[in-house]
Amino acid sequence: MSDYHHGDLRKALLEAAHAVLNEKGIHGLSLRACAAKAGVSHAAPSHHFKSLSGLLTELAVIAFGDFTAVLRQAYDDGDADSSLQQRLQAAGDAYLQFALGEPELFKLMFSSPLPDHQNERLCEVSGQAYAELTRVVKPLCDKRGITDKASVEQAEILVWSTIHGYAHLSLKQMDSHGVCEDLTAGMPPIEILGTLLEPG
Repeated sequence: MSDYHHGDLRKALLEAAHAVLNEKGIHGLSLRACAAKAGVSHAAPSHHFKSLSGLLTELAVIAFGDFTAVLRQAYDDGDADSSLQQRLQAAGDAYLQFALGEPELFKLMFSSPLPDHQNERLCEVSGQAYAELTRVVKPLCDKRGITDKASVEQAEILVWSTIHGYAHLSLKQMDSHGVCEDLTAGMPPIEILGTLLEPG
């Protein structure tokens, strides 16, 4: 097949990169492997991507867009009677299930040095995912009378680090033991953290 008549070569290479990532992991990625998976010559990626980093940066941009949509859907699926805590729990569950459903992609997004994490578009979409996860934190802080900006930002970081840390450790457990019932059940109740930190 001619590289120039492939159809949507750019899309095909991104899909191939995703497939290779799932099959071989981050360490199995190369432009040559992606080209072979897409059924084009090893020189074909250069028509759209100057390097493996460029290809994987674009893959990460797409992944963060999908990730943001998953978090937004989890939040918006709550009915009018859903409490802020329930919406935060739903976002945490969605975060974990995305990680478990796309473990290699999740590692690429958050742990790999291969994408260009200074890329403007990647910074923008990763920021959108963070904002979607923490959108409920400010209203929760308002309810508790926490209004200064620094404290709200610290609360957002605490929420993110708790959920992300649990997802990261769950992937390690999945790598070692497979997916167990504890993981498929979702995030532990996030309210436990608040209970632990309440003054005795």
